[in-house]
Amino acid sequence: MTRTDAPVELSAAEQRGSSRRSMIIAAAGTIIEWYDFSLYIYVAPVLTRVFFGGNEHSLILTFGVFAAGFLFRPIGAVVFGHLGDRVGRKNTLVISAGLMAVAMFGVAALPSAESIGVAAGIGLLLFRCLAGFSVGAEYTGILVFLLESAPAHRRGFATSWAAANSEVGALLAVGVATLFSANLSTEALDSWGWRLTFVIGGVLAAVMIPLRNMLEETVVFRRCQESGVIVKSPVREVLRRQPRAVLLAFAISTVGSVSYFLNISYVPTFLDSVVHLAQTSALLLGTLAAAIIIAVTPLIGYVSDRVGRRPTMLVIAFVLVVTTVPFFATLLGGSTTVVLLGTVALAVPAAAWSAVAAAAVPEQFAAVGRFCGMAIGYNVATTLFGGLSPLIATLLLEATGWRLAPAAYATVVALAVLPLLLLMRETAGRPLPDRV
Repeated sequence: MTRTDAPVELSAAEQRGSSRRSMIIAAAGTIIEWYDFSLYIYVAPVLTRVFFGGNEHSLILTFGVFAAGFLFRPIGAVVFGHLGDRVGRKNTLVISAGLMAVAMFGVAALPSAESIGVAAGIGLLLFRCLAGFSVGAEYTGILVFLLESAPAHRRGFATSWAAANSEVGALLAVGVATLFSANLSTEALDSWGWRLTFVIGGVLAAVMIPLRNMLEETVVFRRCQESGVIVKSPVREVLRRQPRAVLLAFAISTVGSVSYFLNISYVPTFLDSVVHLAQTSALLLGTLAAAIIIAVTPLIGYVSDRVGRRPTMLVIAFVLVVTTVPFFATLLGGSTTVVLLGTVALAVPAAAWSAVAAAAVPEQFAAVGRFCGMAIGYNVATTLFGGLSPLIATLLLEATGWRLAPAAYATVVALAVLPLLLLMRETAGRPLPDRV
């Protein structure tokens, strides 16, 4: 296969139609994954009591199950990435939505440990592993779909809506958790309330199946099919011909995973279990922060279209490294206003990173191998530095007794990965090649 810089550009009519469909997909599709995984963290104290007895070390078991689910994301990335580059973006997204629905309905139906003992925890583990497998290419598939549907000068803005709508999923999760926590007794919440939160997620996933069946395949993928550049083994091909792009996908997603899961999703649990703020108050603060960053995310995507991906990411990286520990410190004391400001200040740069990465990562790949290459790099990083982050944070807190240990961990990871950004090529506004 020879190198070509032939761009895969769309006509004006194709761009308008594809962009409308892609924005619908982004608005609805990314909500599912992030509702599910954010919800698990927000209701972790309840799951700890229901499935693991609620004793002193049960929270570690709960986050251990969460981390185990993430271990199946790379496996799902390989399987669905192969399908995405072989049979199309659309069909792959339909399958993943169906499996997500099964996983969430399954968790909702599980008996408690009080009823069936250790089998309850095992059942939770199995369904979380299915959830992890099914989303192996969910978020990345949406990003590829958006990227390939948007005009070159608006790819950052278009894909940032996927990141913004993932926050809609997180906001919905924290909002639902807050609503149930505020209006139900602990007994009712532990008995049936938490189950309804997962049923809501299952319904969302089930609704996406017919919606995704209505999509048309991206013009970019159709043109690759028509030109005969589709390969039999996309995974092997992307690892052999585009290793730098896979490495960059891993590096950028590592910073995004740590900052998202610690600076955003983990904060309510931190306020509940470490600061001992009331659970309802902690979730309410998380809800307000999520609402703010939904508004910020598309703005950052727009800025990256104007000034470039690399300079935007370097500024955000500097903010993350310098401010994470101080802003975590504001959560440890002071008025509710100070804690709210700290929560927002932690969330905004983390969300901004995700906004730019939404375009910067898939743009590193050629169309042939884009789906599977991004899925592998993103999901390996998310497994190691996303799913494991709450567990690692909890273990560090218990081992050191230092309440800022999670913030220090996030800062160290970011510093270790940032030099790899020097390998990143600027892609804002430039044509996408169909192959390398």
